[in-house]
Amino acid sequence: MIHGVERADREQWLNPIALLVAGVLWGSTYVVVKSSLEAVSPSVLMLVRFGIATIALLPITLWSGLPKNSAAWAVTGRGGLELGFWMALGYVAHTIALQYTTAGRSAFITALYVVLVPLLTGVAGQRLFPKVWWAAAIAALGVALLSYDGAPPNIGDLWSVGTAITWSFYIWRMEAYAARAQVLWLSLIQLGITTLAAALWVWGSSWAISSAIWNPQTIPWLDLVYLGTFATAGTAWLQAIGQRSVAAPVAAILYTLEPVWAALMAAAWLGEQLGDRGRVGAALVLGACLLCQLPVRSLGRQLGRAIASVWHRP
Repeated sequence: MIHGVERADREQWLNPIALLVAGVLWGSTYVVVKSSLEAVSPSVLMLVRFGIATIALLPITLWSGLPKNSAAWAVTGRGGLELGFWMALGYVAHTIALQYTTAGRSAFITALYVVLVPLLTGVAGQRLFPKVWWAAAIAALGVALLSYDGAPPNIGDLWSVGTAITWSFYIWRMEAYAARAQVLWLSLIQLGITTLAAALWVWGSSWAISSAIWNPQTIPWLDLVYLGTFATAGTAWLQAIGQRSVAAPVAAILYTLEPVWAALMAAAWLGEQLGDRGRVGAALVLGACLLCQLPVRSLGRQLGRAIASVWHRP
């Protein structure tokens, strides 16, 4: 009993940390994917990335053993298939978006999922507080400002919105499976489904595009190994571990710093900069995320920090 209590206490603070680390790794992917797309097509990038991720996670998953019983197998298999569907859609949208828009802009638009997750839980029957609707309106205004930040809206912005929608479904549905499924098998099935989707995407592309997979010299292997191991297999495992005891709306707020990391890395490595209008829009999106999740009495302090982090970044 004592060991069980100690384990629960340990998970109480370790699981949120796992989600925070996942958010930092996701933030880095905007920069790495953006630069990798200069060498390979989106479909090839996804296939190599998720192929590496699946291969990396496979031996660890096999070593962990099989789910304990048929019930665990059923929930793990069902969850892996459903979550794999949302994961595949999300990464397709994410990869295409970065072909057309900047890494920082895409990251802040994608952060809309922090507002959308509580809306989904509300539709599913949980109580929706009025501040959620205010947060949705503020976030929409922020996205509008980001989309008109010195350049007209582009198709990449729309794909980024699609990424936010699919990720909100993914996070929402993860809560239903993470506590009951075998975590590594759940992650592996998702990666396998996404790899299969990427393979079908490559197969459906024109030969001029998909043939890049047969020329290893055109593929930025170092970038894709990082994406496949740490930023894909690693984050899938961290997210499944973290959401075992962290509710979906709380998990969403822990991911809020993802676009901040993405914007900072994009400025440092890609030389991207948000204009004044874009910075205000980014601050509004972050503020909406905080409004949606935090107790009202702490909003002023947290919102001020969010605005300062975006406005004064290098």
